[in-house]
Amino acid sequence: MLKNLNLDDFGIYEGISETIVTTNRGWTSNAAPMGIIRKKDKLFIRLFKDSTTYDNVLSEKVLVANITWDPLVFVNSTFTDLEDSDFQTINFNCRSLVTLKKAQCWVAFECTNTKLTSEALVAELIPIRGHVNKCLIRAPNRAFFGVIEACIHATRYQLTGEDKYLKLIKAYGDIVDKCGGDNEKEAMRLLYGFL
Repeated sequence: MLKNLNLDDFGIYEGISETIVTTNRGWTSNAAPMGIIRKKDKLFIRLFKDSTTYDNVLSEKVLVANITWDPLVFVNSTFTDLEDSDFQTINFNCRSLVTLKKAQCWVAFECTNTKLTSEALVAELIPIRGHVNKCLIRAPNRAFFGVIEACIHATRYQLTGEDKYLKLIKAYGDIVDKCGGDNEKEAMRLLYGFL
């Protein structure tokens, strides 16, 4: 564990921090939006079965939380596989860590104390390495968070087919239309195309 790593410096605060988690197994890299749960100085992740991230973490016991303000990355990694050119591999202590090239920063975690349920895997996260690619000072924008919420509801809609999720997606789409810039609006158009 890195004793001098301040997770606040990487944007991982108390509560749930929305990140793009990257994992790999062999030569195959994967990216998916995932919340990193921080309660005081304990960190956890909950991964649902039947996902590539679940399988990779179960096998490799490591993941990287990438911090990005790019709404297109959130939508694309929710519904498709990112291109190989979006990733970079870093060798660390005889491990291959896969990160997003364009992330503002990232923290690699070892996954320990893994508990399996019938639906999910819950693992404690121990930071093993962090890196800041660029410091981005940006005020919160409701549209960016609207895209994230719409992605969450879109995955729930795909799993259940319940119309209530379509209504929520539409409500967040209205916020994006009102408050967003070109990237957020493009991300919502892309998301609507996956429904």
